[in-house]
Order: sequence, then structure tokens, then C-alpha cells
Amino acid sequence: MANKLQNVKAVKQLLSGEHSSQTRKSIYTGKTKKTPEDHEVLERDDSGKPKIWIERDKAGFGTKVTQHDGFRAREPEMNILKNIRKKLEVPKECPSCGTNMRKKEKRLNFKFWFKRKKCFGCVLKEEQSIKAKGPKAWKEYQNKIMLANIDAWFNDTDKEVELIKQQTKEIYYQNADGKLGEMDLSAYLDKLDIDYKELKKSIKSGFEE
Repeated sequence: MANKLQNVKAVKQLLSGEHSSQTRKSIYTGKTKKTPEDHEVLERDDSGKPKIWIERDKAGFGTKVTQHDGFRAREPEMNILKNIRKKLEVPKECPSCGTNMRKKEKRLNFKFWFKRKKCFGCVLKEEQSIKAKGPKAWKEYQNKIMLANIDAWFNDTDKEVELIKQQTKEIYYQNADGKLGEMDLSAYLDKLDIDYKELKKSIKSGFEE
């Protein structure tokens, strides 16, 4: 049980970007045994020497190395927290039309950037163009947007369902005599899986048609 609790704690730390493998940084002032391969070099200095590169261990896990003046800094190649922050960043200008995302219609620009990767003005023009083609084209467009939203929602829900199934597999009880036992919930889990798949199929079929 202690090992399971430690595993749960490790997963939570990985998701929040606080795990030791993600946050640990070290400084190395000695010499390396070999120079990095060309394909692992991310940036070079003015003289052409590697400035930022990736070092990998035997298992293939990478460490990002940055050469500073007199020392090198190391940090994990993959950092979940950094990746999340990057995904939450909004560009200064719309990549489609060049509109400044932080001036006029900032709130709507941000909203549609996360949904459509475009500014509000681009989405508005696109929808006006589709409406001009008639009710059928507009209906198809609406269904396409709704189906994309449903797929995104089910992608998140799939993970939650799997988590529930994994947690439900391991339910223990203690009787009046103090003896521990484990409940067999395989039939319940099978029904849960079938019902969930039918729900997905039923919801998506209406929009796909």
C-alpha cells in the first residue's frame, strides 16, 4: 500500500511539474568526455561551438545542457510545467492576419485563439463567408465545431473513466473479525465500459450524420 501511495504522489508531482526529475537543476564546472552530436545541438555561439545541447543516457532520457561562461547548467529536457505554460501563451499578433492580439477585442481574441488559433476578426470573417453560402453550409459548419468540442471533451473524459476503473479495481474491506478482503467488481467495470462507449457513440452520431 505504501508503494501505491508513493506512485500516486509521484504522478501528481509530474502533472504539476514539481517532480525532482523535472525541477532539479545542477551546475557542472568540469570537463565532458565527449562533444555533443550535431543533431543534439540546439544552439551554437558566435564561434560555432555548442551553446545549448541535449545529452542522453543509455535509456534515452535527455538532459538540456547550457554552456555559460565558466560553467554548465543542466535541467530535464522535458518539463511538463513549461510545456503547459507554452500552450497557454497567446502570440503578440494573429498568425493569419497580423492583428495585434492585445489591443482591440483583446478578450475575444484570447478566447478564439485557444479555440481556433485565430483572432476574433478572422473567425468572424470566416463565419460570414460560410453564412453567405446558405443554411446548409452553415449547419454543416456548426456541426463540425460541435463535433470538435465533443471530441475534445471525450478525450479528457476517457482519461477520467480509465482512472475510475483503475481505482475501482482495488477496493478493500474489513469485516467484523478484522480480516481484510477484496471486492470483485469486474462485472460492474465491464458494464461501465459498455455504457460509456454507447454514450459516446450516441452523442457523436447525431452530429456526424
